[in-house]
Amino acid sequence: MAAPQPDRRPEVQPTHLVEDEPDLPPLRVGVRILLFTLGAFLVLFGLVFGPLPLIPAVVLVPLGVALLSLASDRLNRRLRVFVMRRWPNAWQRIQRVRAWLHRRLS
Repeated sequence: MAAPQPDRRPEVQPTHLVEDEPDLPPLRVGVRILLFTLGAFLVLFGLVFGPLPLIPAVVLVPLGVALLSLASDRLNRRLRVFVMRRWPNAWQRIQRVRAWLHRRLS
């Protein structure tokens, strides 16, 4: 007699790897350098001074990562994977804000 097989969920392709969103055109080099510098500063500032009560790292680090994702398409793809795994509904709002910022900076 064969041992019963445990029920296995069917393998589902992850939806966050599908390239359904159009890529935004690259920003000018000067703007990308400024965004990268400001984003890196905010991330480092948030991590170093995060334990202090007056400077919330919860605000500074995500803001810095958002600016870095505008400067780097590779970081934006990694951010998409990270957000889609944890908060799938939030990615649409993030993309709208990113597109709005991109239009303002272009």
